[in-house]
Amino acid sequence: MYVLAALSGRGVVCSSQKFGCKLGVMDVFGDKDCQGSAVFWRHIGTCVPGQTVIDSEKFLSSLSVFKINGFEGLVIGSGFEGKYDLLRRANEILPLYASSLSVFKYLESPLLFFETLKSLEIPFPRVNLSADSFEELGPDWILKDLGSSGGLGIKKQTGRKSKSSEYFQKRLPGTAVSLSFFADGQNVVPLGYSKPVATTQSNLPFVFCGLDGPIELIDSIAQEGLKISKLIVQKFKLRGFNGIDFLVSDKSVHFLDLNPRITASFEILQESHSFCFFEKHIHLTRDIPYNLCIPESFPAIKKKIISGFRVIYAESDFYMNERCQKSLFNNKFLTNIPNSKYFFKKYEPVCSVFLRSNTMLELQRALDDKVDFVYNKLSQLT
Repeated sequence: MYVLAALSGRGVVCSSQKFGCKLGVMDVFGDKDCQGSAVFWRHIGTCVPGQTVIDSEKFLSSLSVFKINGFEGLVIGSGFEGKYDLLRRANEILPLYASSLSVFKYLESPLLFFETLKSLEIPFPRVNLSADSFEELGPDWILKDLGSSGGLGIKKQTGRKSKSSEYFQKRLPGTAVSLSFFADGQNVVPLGYSKPVATTQSNLPFVFCGLDGPIELIDSIAQEGLKISKLIVQKFKLRGFNGIDFLVSDKSVHFLDLNPRITASFEILQESHSFCFFEKHIHLTRDIPYNLCIPESFPAIKKKIISGFRVIYAESDFYMNERCQKSLFNNKFLTNIPNSKYFFKKYEPVCSVFLRSNTMLELQRALDDKVDFVYNKLSQLT
């Protein structure tokens, strides 16, 4: 068995369980449906101002517990951005089933990373690595952090650089999309594009709050994204499940972000494929030479299912007792159900809405309807 470590492990463990794949989980939320599907679970979270993050010492000590209990290896999701040294130490406890650790080292240095993209002639929105504050730039710039995820490291108009992993980037018109794929260090098998959804929280303009997919793109745009992905895969020797974010318009594709790990699209794209993503990820990252190549007979059977989810964030501080929770969380379209948690602070995730449909328009309308329903119920508690 293998253990998944991430900010939230529910999507991966629940979707993999349908294929008979049993996983251990370490995450920061410990949602009821995650713990109910994991064969073994450990809490690895800690609170810092504005968010909950992975606690390095809890993670390493928990990893040792999983090893004692017979787990074979570690797979990672979000929450390890900017933690190259932590992953290196983890790999000494349990084998890390992921791309080479060198790619995580690249992602700690904006200068090194963007110079590499330039050498590959990959287009990306202009970056400024020398400015320290927005005062030196115009209004169309944002401050980003390579060592963050979920939009929590993106700011606009206020703030100064405080970390070596931060940089300023010019905003361009277009739509953000994510391409998820399997790789073997050389080849790329696309699993589908998805469309992330963001919301604003205080001075954070792009906090991740959902995803829809797979989506259809103009063929020339889709192929350009695939071409860029292949260049990145071959340069960084990416293996297993990975994701790349792009900014697309009718005429152009710009690289935005690289996620060399399991991403939030895993669950919704798994819904539209008939083979187990997690097992394929293990196969492609296993450190055995003959396992590293994607076979020509790679399973590519797709089902006509479009899925999406929305994270429900607390709009203000509130308390929800056991009776109210039972009434609300009995709705089958809700996931990420809190476990023995009754007080929610403003901007904390409460739960998620997850739906499937046959068309993107039907899906988005249904998601809007269910999200409104949940927020209406929560408003009665504040």
